Amino acid sequence: MTISAEQIKLLEGYRDKAYITAILCSQSSEHFSFLKSLINVPLILSSSVMTVLNSMSDNTNEMKYANIILNCWTSLILSLVGNFKLTEQMTNFKMVEIKQNKLTHKIEDLLSLDLESTKIEDIRLIINEYDVLNESLDYPFPNFIKNRVKNIYKDKKTLPNTLNCELSFIKVNENGA
Repeated sequence: MTISAEQIKLLEGYRDKAYITAILCSQSSEHFSFLKSLINVPLILSSSVMTVLNSMSDNTNEMKYANIILNCWTSLILSLVGNFKLTEQMTNFKMVEIKQNKLTHKIEDLLSLDLESTKIEDIRLIINEYDVLNESLDYPFPNFIKNRVKNIYKDKKTLPNTLNCELSFIKVNENGA
C-alpha cells in the first residue's frame, strides 16, 4: 500500500522542519562558539600579563595589587563562562544539528528513493525521531537567530514549531485595524 499525497506532503513538511532546525542549531552553535572565543581572549591576556608581572619583579609587594586585580578578573571571567555554560550550549546545538541533518537526509531518501515502499509506520517513526531530537535541545535558540531564520524561510519552507507558532495569523490593515 502506497502512501497518499497528504502523507507525502507531511513528510516534505518534516523534511523542511528538520532542515530549518538544523540551520537554527548550526547558527546557535556558531554564536556560542564565537562568544566563548571572545571571552577567552581577555582570559588569555590576563593570565599572560600576570605571568609577565610576576616574572619581572623581585619584590612581591610591588605587584601585589596588580596580582589581586588580575586574579579577580580571571576568576570573574571563569565564573561567567561557567555560569552561562557556553561550551555546553555550543556542544548541545552542534549535536542536534548533526542529528537533524541526518534526519533530513533520511526523509529525502524516503521521498526520492524509496517512496513506493514507504509505510505509515515509517512516517510515524520520522515524526517521533524529530520530536525526540527537539526534546534533546537543552537550551532555547537565541531570539535574533530565530527572527533571522524565520524571515529567510517563512514563505519558502514549513517552519518548525519554535518559529511557526510565533507567526501572527491576523492581518492588520494600514489603519491598524
